[in-house]
Amino acid sequence: MRRLKKIFVLGLGCFCVNFCDAIHSLRSKKLSVLPPLTSAQLGEVVQKLKVANNLECAFVFNLKTTTGKKSETIGGKFYSQQNSDGMNLRFNLGNQSFLFLGNSNGEILCSEKLKKITSADPLQPGHLLNFADILMPFLDYKTYEYRNSKRVQGRNTHIIRFKELAGQSIDIAYDPAYEAILRVEYFDEKEKLIRTFKLLNFKKSQHTWLMKSIEIEDVSNKITTQLTIEKVVVEQILPPMIFDKNSLEKNFVDPLVYAAF
Repeated sequence: MRRLKKIFVLGLGCFCVNFCDAIHSLRSKKLSVLPPLTSAQLGEVVQKLKVANNLECAFVFNLKTTTGKKSETIGGKFYSQQNSDGMNLRFNLGNQSFLFLGNSNGEILCSEKLKKITSADPLQPGHLLNFADILMPFLDYKTYEYRNSKRVQGRNTHIIRFKELAGQSIDIAYDPAYEAILRVEYFDEKEKLIRTFKLLNFKKSQHTWLMKSIEIEDVSNKITTQLTIEKVVVEQILPPMIFDKNSLEKNFVDPLVYAAF
């Protein structure tokens, strides 16, 4: 397999990769067992994930949440752009817009001025997706360790654990061949699994392989949210107005030309 050139947008887009050769599925033939990462290699992987290249893109997606036998679906748009201070991210969901600017010190702006939201809060009631799923703040934790290697989504991966001061921990399944995170697992202070975020599949658009769908699960409450991308923009410059906080309260006209996905 040729080395993969990765295009990485943390969270949603962290599962976006640009392949040198076409692949038909994440589930490949049996791979050789991965040797454990050394301390130096572990540091290099974490640093690579933190400073990886980012994709300027836009998605039209559906968000479907299932609780027991009940399902609810909502449509939306997602925009991502790199700036000198980090990532600019925007969601349009229904009649609400949410904006995160890389130089905003973590503040999330909403088109409803009175609505206050943190990165851990769901963007929409009844659905699990939040900004922390996209930004993956645990990559900045100072405490992390190598756990083991494990098969995830049919791939051999390295399991790396990040630890919070409060005792919670986060395990990522890192595929060294794709240089991508295939799964994120969140554990409470008693090491009980409480939440997962995983890639379901890829699809190619305009010479770039992107995630097609992801799944988030609240394990404790047995709630599942699946995000599926329907249309994409990957080779157009996003207008500055998309990330202008003054545009949140105005009627938004999207000038981009989307390709079916």
